[in-house]
Amino acid sequence: MRRRLIALASLLAALASASTSVAQTDATPSRVGIPGCADDVAVLASRTLMSFESRGRPVRAYLYAPRGEPNGAGLVMLHGGTGFEMNSILFDAHAIQLASRGYWVILPAYFDADAPAQGRRLVNARAWRQAALDAADQLAGQPGVSPGRVALWGYSRGAGVALNAATVAESPVRSAVLVAGGGEVDGSLVGRNLSFLLMHARRDEAVPVRATLELAADLRQAGAAAEVQGLDFDGHQYDLPTWCAVMGRTRAFLEGGPSGGAS
Repeated sequence: MRRRLIALASLLAALASASTSVAQTDATPSRVGIPGCADDVAVLASRTLMSFESRGRPVRAYLYAPRGEPNGAGLVMLHGGTGFEMNSILFDAHAIQLASRGYWVILPAYFDADAPAQGRRLVNARAWRQAALDAADQLAGQPGVSPGRVALWGYSRGAGVALNAATVAESPVRSAVLVAGGGEVDGSLVGRNLSFLLMHARRDEAVPVRATLELAADLRQAGAAAEVQGLDFDGHQYDLPTWCAVMGRTRAFLEGGPSGGAS
């Protein structure tokens, strides 16, 4: 337990710096950016704390840049309900791994656009949706990124934000990954060429499996493509092997390959 606390404190200190390089060299055999997945690659990426404006408010974000050749794709990672500070720790090494493979990645603190408040669900949803779209614009302007290849990715509450941002009429996004999420589709998506990957664990106590399956059915009925993937895990707070599976299937989906079978 003590080793875990020390490691967590070290990562918090690293994330607090305004601009942190995470490229590995022989002289600094750091494990930063290596989540422990079987398919991890050598770290070749940087992380920078930045901010952008959304509806007149500053939104913090971590921007992950490939140090090698960009692959043309960008990914907006939207945190869950525990917020930016906690989820940036959870997703940091995975984002670095994505950037090391050529992706530009941004992890915005979308709660900055409008703090969660009782009775303000609609206001929150609109502000968070716009923050996600503005984050996508930030990625579209990065060197080597094709604007049509910026996708949204969300976990839990972030999946709902990704859904709203991808399906709104003015969205330039064409694909989204929704992890442990549900929600509703408002209006027709026919002709939008939208594709979704939805992932769920067994017996998720926060987002029932049926909510994910119903959302997939609604997306298809509205005119989008929707693939559903079951995860070999029980619950909502995933362990490392499950997150490794999530990230592997995310990459396969974004790269147009098989993502492990449908459920």
